Amino acid sequence: MVSRLGMVALVLMLALACGDSSLGAQSKPLPLSARVIAAGEFVGFGPFGPPHLQTFRSAAAFLAQYQQASTPSQVSAWVALLHREGFVAVVVEQLGSLTAHRGGLSWAMELGSPADAKSEVAKEVAEDQSHGPASRFRVGGIPTVSAFRLGTSSNGGDNVLFADGRFAYFVGDGWNNGGTPARAALIAAAHSLYKRVHGHPAG
Repeated sequence: MVSRLGMVALVLMLALACGDSSLGAQSKPLPLSARVIAAGEFVGFGPFGPPHLQTFRSAAAFLAQYQQASTPSQVSAWVALLHREGFVAVVVEQLGSLTAHRGGLSWAMELGSPADAKSEVAKEVAEDQSHGPASRFRVGGIPTVSAFRLGTSSNGGDNVLFADGRFAYFVGDGWNNGGTPARAALIAAAHSLYKRVHGHPAG
């Protein structure tokens, strides 16, 4: 009869022999370009072919393109904050949709430390919600996650942000003319992304 301790050791040996991805996989480095939504992770949205990625190594350039609703003084203060947070780079991926009046976005940002990543997620959430009424929704299973809707069912967007290690992540969708996508697809995409990137150090 095999003891419980012996059975645990046997399972571990078999897992290692078979290359179980759950053992040791989390220590493998992952480049920033692999930390955005991959094909098939966000149902109804791209990338549908080779992903189109844009890398920003300048915090000011990133904010100028993706926070256009902010005033120049707000952008300057935010750039200074990103520098204090140890900003390294951010990779942005536009996510097309096969349905009219919809679009999506995914980005991953590398910062100086886990505390810096959490700080930046809080900043992003506060800034986004300052542009209009926001209604929160729940995304379970992801620590430090924040999820909310801006706008209305006819013209708006759903947004999910979370931090993992020293990385901040965003995935969201937007719509107009009533082309509201199912929120479940976005939540599932956030779960898939978190599961794939969780615990991996910079590549």
